[in-house]
Amino acid sequence: MWNKLLNLLLLAVTIIIVGITPVASDEDLEQFAVYSKAVNDIKFVVVTDFTQPEIEERVWHMEESDAEVDIYYIADGSRLIKYEDSSGDQITLTAPGEFTQITGFSQVNDTTILLVDSLSHCLKWFDVPSSSTSLAAGSCNSSGHVDGELLTTRFSTPRQVTRNNQDGSLYLSDSGNNAIRLLAGELASTMITLDDSPHGIYYDNRHQQLYVTTTSRFIRINPATNIVTPLIESTTVGFKDGGLNWAQMNSPFEIKKIARYVILVADTLNNRLRVVNTRADTVSSICSSDDEDLTSIDKCNLYQPLSLMRYKSGAVLIGGNSSEMKLLNYVLDRPTPVPFPKPPMKPMKPPTTTSKLLLVIICSQRVTWSV
Repeated sequence: MWNKLLNLLLLAVTIIIVGITPVASDEDLEQFAVYSKAVNDIKFVVVTDFTQPEIEERVWHMEESDAEVDIYYIADGSRLIKYEDSSGDQITLTAPGEFTQITGFSQVNDTTILLVDSLSHCLKWFDVPSSSTSLAAGSCNSSGHVDGELLTTRFSTPRQVTRNNQDGSLYLSDSGNNAIRLLAGELASTMITLDDSPHGIYYDNRHQQLYVTTTSRFIRINPATNIVTPLIESTTVGFKDGGLNWAQMNSPFEIKKIARYVILVADTLNNRLRVVNTRADTVSSICSSDDEDLTSIDKCNLYQPLSLMRYKSGAVLIGGNSSEMKLLNYVLDRPTPVPFPKPPMKPMKPPTTTSKLLLVIICSQRVTWSV
C-alpha cells in the first residue's frame, strides 16, 4: 500500500513540474539548435526548423488560445490569423480592409478578443464564432487625448493592451499621447503620463506589476501607487549590454517575463532579443553580433523582432518584421545535485496527517533534483 501511494505521489509531482518547465530536454534542444548561449544561470537555445504560419506583413503580437488547445492567434499587419500548431492549418479571421494595423490584442473571454487598431486610433471587439467586429473604445480615424466613457474617449496611435486577470481591467499603451491608459468598466482614464512614447506593455498578474517599453527605456510601474522604476535607466537610443544603469535599447517592443528575475524584451531596431536580469542588474543579448560563433548568428538572424509569445509549456515564439519566426527555449544551468543523506531507520508507525505531509515534501524535492 505504501509503495503504491509513493508511486502515485511521485507521478503527481512529476506532472506538476513538467507542466512549468520548458518543452524539451537539454539533449533535444542541442539536436535542433542553430544557436545557443548561456546567460547567468539560464541556457538559451534558438530553433528554426519547425512548422510556421505564412506571414504576409509583420507579426505584432501572438497569444495562445484560452479556449482551444494547440491554437494561437497572430496579429499579422492588418489581419488576425488563427493558427493550428500541430497541423500548420491557418485561417484569416478578419475581412480585408476591416483593420489598418493590428498591433496588439487581448482575449477577454473564450469567444471575444479586444483588438488594437493602431493607425485608426481605436479598439474593436472581435467575436470569434461569428467573425464579427464592433467598436469597443475610441473613435476610429479620429485621434486625441480624451478620458471618459469608452465610446467617447480618444486615443492617439495606441499600441498594445494587457489584462489584469483579477478585476478584468485593461492597461493600454497610448503611444501618441505618451500615456498609459486604464480601461475599467465603461470608463477610460489616464493612469500616468510618461516622458517618452510607450510601446510594449505587459502586466505581471502574479506580482501585480506593469512593465512598459518606450523608444529607449524599459520601466516598471506599480499600478497601486503609479510609482515608476526605470529598469533601463539610459534615455539615449543605442545598443549596450551590461549593467542596468548604462545598458541601451533602440525602440524595444514586446515583453515577456519567464522567471522571477528574468524578463525578455524584443529590442526591435537593434535586431536582438535582450535578457534583463533584475537580480543580477544586467542586460544581455541573444543573437548578438558580439558573440563568437558568427555562423550561428547568421542562422539566428533576428530581423526587427516585435512579438514574444510564451507557450504554456515554457518555450517562447519570436515574431517580427520577417516572414520567418524563431523558437527560443531555455533550460536552467543547475549544479550537480548533492545526494540526500539517508535518514536513520525508525520503527513503522501508523500514518498520521503530519507523516503524509512530510512524504509529499520529500517526494517533491527528490523529483526536483532529478530534473
